[in-house]
Amino acid sequence: MDALRIMPDGTIFTTLLRHPVDQFLSVFHNHGIKEEIRNLQPHHNPYEEFFRNPKKISMMASDAVFHLIQNSMSFDLGLNPLQFPNETAVDELIKKVDEDFHLVIIIEMLDECLVLLRRLMCWDLKHMIYVKLSVNNEYSNGIKPEIREKILDWNSVDKKLYDHFYKKLQRIISEQDEDYHKEVAMLKKINAEFWRECYSNVLPVFDGNKIGYTLQDTHSDNRTCKTLATDDVTQTHVIGLKQFKDTLPPSDILMVRNHMQNLGKFNPAMLKWGDVYNALDPDDAYKSPFDEL
Repeated sequence: MDALRIMPDGTIFTTLLRHPVDQFLSVFHNHGIKEEIRNLQPHHNPYEEFFRNPKKISMMASDAVFHLIQNSMSFDLGLNPLQFPNETAVDELIKKVDEDFHLVIIIEMLDECLVLLRRLMCWDLKHMIYVKLSVNNEYSNGIKPEIREKILDWNSVDKKLYDHFYKKLQRIISEQDEDYHKEVAMLKKINAEFWRECYSNVLPVFDGNKIGYTLQDTHSDNRTCKTLATDDVTQTHVIGLKQFKDTLPPSDILMVRNHMQNLGKFNPAMLKWGDVYNALDPDDAYKSPFDEL
């Protein structure tokens, strides 16, 4: 990993995997593969059309998304697409991931993994609270069994990667003591309590797979409730504002503001534009360079 060159000794590395079918469907929707590939646009069921000839159709995608269409998790972890048919290269990737990462999180067993992460990092259990902000995209509900099999076959490298670490995680969990399993149950309990305390309603799914919330009246100004209800893209924008607030052009700042205002219509519980500077730099809340916006 290139990160090893800049991170100090003792750094803990983790990564995350999800079931290859869910990963493929998520990529297909979130990265607009149907819109990206013209041949798929007229079809009501783009998955069936894609798998009529996946190699040919995937070649129609732009460079920006081509590497996401097949075995995207393995690609992200460093495997060149040219090596997908190479069993030795695939095995070497799995071995390297095993060696480089202290914990490989499996999203389908998130609570169990978060407790392992808590123990690895010596964090408090309350630091592992999370809020669900997306669901399997709406197009996956009608996926036929034969299409699911084609997805697994098309993403066979990701399947091998996932199966290896899923089995490894099950083995690790089976070796844990009773206190570990009590912690998992406690995490589920405090997470449910946090959701009830912060949010009054779960709103309808929007943009295919995203979930919105409304805040309880008693927690309308609670920064933690708002922050955990804010999606990762917005969080990245907010961090960017914090890091580069003195050098960003006004157009970039306006882009973030408009992004947050648009999403806020569907997810009222998320951070508002007015919260951003205060949330990141409360000591300088009244000196925001963004007030003029």
